[in-house]
Amino acid sequence: MQVIYAAPFILLSMLCCLVCLVVPRLKRYALQALVAPVAFGFCSIVSMVLIAATCAFLEERFHLPLNPGPLIGVKGFMIALVIYFTPGGLGAWLAVLLVGRIRVHFLK
Repeated sequence: MQVIYAAPFILLSMLCCLVCLVVPRLKRYALQALVAPVAFGFCSIVSMVLIAATCAFLEERFHLPLNPGPLIGVKGFMIALVIYFTPGGLGAWLAVLLVGRIRVHFLK
């Protein structure tokens, strides 16, 4: 199951890195392009599982009504945005910043 989820992010990562290596102006971004899609996939799925597990725990332990019901329409889009895309985007952004700093520090 994890391979099915990770494969598109790894392929996208390799494709982005290849494009950056082929285009001379983008060559310096190749390492960031290699890391960003995989970081997005990892951070988004981990945060989604953690948020769902935390909500289930709080609902069971403290009887809080946290189940939003069916995720359709605008409500489903907003919940997906909050628990999947936002943490994934933040994780990818932080990974790109970290790789950029490592690249500058070690590959002067």
